[in-house]
Amino acid sequence: MKTFKLVISSPNGLIFDEDVVKIVLRGDGGDLAVMAGHVPFMTSVKPCQCKIEMVDESVKTAHVEGGLLTVAAEKTTLLSGSFKWDKA
Repeated sequence: MKTFKLVISSPNGLIFDEDVVKIVLRGDGGDLAVMAGHVPFMTSVKPCQCKIEMVDESVKTAHVEGGLLTVAAEKTTLLSGSFKWDKA
């Protein structure tokens, strides 16, 4: 299973910085999933529930109030004004 570095930040600082398998959220053009090896791109993020598939196959979810997603060769970065983890 291939992984990639995901970094999530907000005005309050760093929220998440780990290797993951997949992130699913709503971009400017609709729902999207990013996995290792995805082509580089940038999109605005709409308010949505974000799902992150971890290396151990667990899934973390959070509510995103919008932001900017940047996918690059070395890492994927989500900048959000508000990112709140769902309770387990």
